[in-house]
Amino acid sequence: MESKSYALYAQLMYRFQVSFFKKKTASILILSLWTLCLLSTFSVYLGYNIRQKLTLIKRIEQKQQLRFLSEAGIKYALAQIKKYPFKSYYCLNDTLNNNPSLFKEISLKTGVFSVSYQYESGTEGLLRTYWGLVDEERKININKADFSVMKRFFRIIAGLSESEAEELSASIIDWRDPDKELTLPLNDAEDPYYLSLKYPYEAKDAEFEVLPELLLVKGFTEELLEKIKPYITIYGNGRININTASKAVLLALGLSADLVERIIYFRAGKDNLEGTEDDNVFESEAEILSILSQIYNLSSGELREVNQIVQRYLTTKSNTFLIKSSSHLINKKNVTEEIEVVVEANSGRILFWQEF
Repeated sequence: MESKSYALYAQLMYRFQVSFFKKKTASILILSLWTLCLLSTFSVYLGYNIRQKLTLIKRIEQKQQLRFLSEAGIKYALAQIKKYPFKSYYCLNDTLNNNPSLFKEISLKTGVFSVSYQYESGTEGLLRTYWGLVDEERKININKADFSVMKRFFRIIAGLSESEAEELSASIIDWRDPDKELTLPLNDAEDPYYLSLKYPYEAKDAEFEVLPELLLVKGFTEELLEKIKPYITIYGNGRININTASKAVLLALGLSADLVERIIYFRAGKDNLEGTEDDNVFESEAEILSILSQIYNLSSGELREVNQIVQRYLTTKSNTFLIKSSSHLINKKNVTEEIEVVVEANSGRILFWQEF
């Protein structure tokens, strides 16, 4: 009897132990699975963060490389200016203005830089890429231009009406002149107007220091600024280089459409293409009127009018240059960087620096 009881007891203990160990094993397995799941999640999260940081580091490295490449383009262009033998005139076929062999896709160890800009040909009416520098003397200086020039400029370039062009021109003059007097008495663009705005400020009563400052002036919009930006500057003495100025800029000075056409085709030479070897040039200010008389049969009244424009507005020289240096890494042309610099050639002084 006792042996039967002992056997039953042993069997019950065995079943209990088996059940206990099965539950314990199941618990350990579940705990292990949860631990593995948490570790996997943590690994994925950690890997994602590491990949993000590596991507960020890579982008920063690329940005630095591109910046160094674009800066190399600026320094390279400055070196070309320094050794360039400036003459009494500067024109569209000068080495600094358009020279692909000198400024197009210069290769370095990590990438390529180019110095270039877009130019609208007067003879073709097409927008072409020129490999070189932009002389600021081909543009209207908004710090120096008078009311009549700016009014014509806004009508020609921006397509504004007579009254709209007058208001904008007056607003620019009122912004930059030191007095509080209105250029147009019925169109207030002095302190009372600016102080009445939602976020008030005073008229500057000083010259523009950067082109985006125009957005503070009454009547200006970003769209208008983008449209006129290629034709305006704040650098130089205000005189326009007749050898490099666009058709629109020459018209804004008050020259007739016929005479401007003659000037453009005279500059282009026999092949009717600007910026080529056979281009003609005006070598000095004293030569401008005599050449214009030869290529266009001017009356005595027209001669006087043109002479006034030459005396007031025109030159044959350029001294201030815009350098646009862009770069990309080897085999990565979609990743780019650009730097714009304005430099004074005779002094080597940098007047403006902007990175994009």
